[in-house]
Amino acid sequence: MSDTEHEIEKKILVSPAEMEAVYNKLSKDAVDGKLKTKHRPRAYYDTKKHRLQEQKMALRVQYKDGVGYEQTLKYQVAGDDEAVMSRVEVKDVLGEKLQEPNLALIDDKEAKKRLEGLEGKKLRHIFTADVHRRYFSVPVVVAGEEVGIVELAFDKGAVTHAKDSDRRVKISEIEVELKSGDPAAVDIMCQKILDMAPGAELSAVSKAEFGYGLDDERRAEKQQKKAAKEAAKTAKKQLKDAARETPKRPNPNPGP
Repeated sequence: MSDTEHEIEKKILVSPAEMEAVYNKLSKDAVDGKLKTKHRPRAYYDTKKHRLQEQKMALRVQYKDGVGYEQTLKYQVAGDDEAVMSRVEVKDVLGEKLQEPNLALIDDKEAKKRLEGLEGKKLRHIFTADVHRRYFSVPVVVAGEEVGIVELAFDKGAVTHAKDSDRRVKISEIEVELKSGDPAAVDIMCQKILDMAPGAELSAVSKAEFGYGLDDERRAEKQQKKAAKEAAKTAKKQLKDAARETPKRPNPNPGP
């Protein structure tokens, strides 16, 4: 059975230097002093025509110690704030050996509805998000009262195209996710971080969207090269046709 969670979070793009400053300051307030780290490269899959992306979904596979390979399907849900990433995560265990995603395992009703028509479609590995994460939870307090608890995730790494390792986007961001309490706690913490890091900015672009952007660029370049090749081929043919159609001029100096 699928494990389903609803996440509410915001993302802040930040330079590595400012990230360290924010981490060093806020980690002092970590709940129970627990500072965690993890490194789990995540391979993202979709159809050749990005049918999952069209349905505002992202599908990834990662390996977890003690669990094996796990697939996660994320889909967006409507929200009032465009900067807030309000998404549902649907997780299924694939096992120790199976590394390819299996859509048939998903039993979340909304996810299954969005997946209609994709049964049997071939999924391909499009990009990988390879990120080192440090994370911890902190209470958000206003006027002496706790509003909620948020998890702060400090991510550094890159999103790389599966077929072109030179095509990549560097990642340096902080994710603020609501763990309990009022959703306003996310906004309060984001503003606190932005005040601490003047060069930082809110972003609604997910790692998956960065990856899809890489694939879109690659496909556009391939199409341009193909069009240029076809244009050159057509021009060459036209020159040959023109040469055949041009009448030969008589020799002005005929021999005796």
